[in-house]
Amino acid sequence: APTSTEERMQQVARVASGYVYYVSLKGVTGSGALDTTAVEAMLPVIRRHVHIPVGVGFGIRDAATAQAIGRVADAVVIGSRIIQLLDDQPHEKVVPLAIDFLRGVRKALDT
Repeated sequence: APTSTEERMQQVARVASGYVYYVSLKGVTGSGALDTTAVEAMLPVIRRHVHIPVGVGFGIRDAATAQAIGRVADAVVIGSRIIQLLDDQPHEKVVPLAIDFLRGVRKALDT
């Protein structure tokens, strides 16, 4: 999290395996705008302590934000935004809407 100290990062590094998930916003999932510049500045600090892949989530709401995060992180995690897009949709629209959204994200990540 943005509030993590370097001491906390060292503690996480001692026990983490697989990957580390960086919660890029303070607050609740699905809220707030992500400051991609702040994430970009924080990842080298995290990587001084953690030597496994770093995934970034919280605040990634569109393809452009995913692209910006994908340039500096090992993984982009999108959760709440997908739920918001699909919430209250008729069953037959859920899969096409998810595919459309994720195709846009994938295309942005590939460029």
